[in-house]
Amino acid sequence: MELTATGILLGIGWIWFASMRAREKSHETARELCKSMGVELVDDTVALSYMGLKRNDMGRLVLKRVYDFRYLEGERTLRHGAIILSGYTLESCLVDIHGSGH
Repeated sequence: MELTATGILLGIGWIWFASMRAREKSHETARELCKSMGVELVDDTVALSYMGLKRNDMGRLVLKRVYDFRYLEGERTLRHGAIILSGYTLESCLVDIHGSGH
């Protein structure tokens, strides 16, 4: 019984650690992308919008995560972007994916 409880707690801890690591990578990527485009990352935050399983290039199952972010172009033009990770590997960066808004 104690071994099962310990295993469950370790599993939860691993999932939490993996999620934090992926979030940090997506946040860093969004910050660098915005800097390279000369725009401002809004609120300096990134939010998970999708998580699912997919196979990577080696055929292993990994978590695919999509993190959405917003950035300001100029002083008033709000734009949207996304960071897509397969496991911890950057799959792609998308910018202005929902069109512009004010």
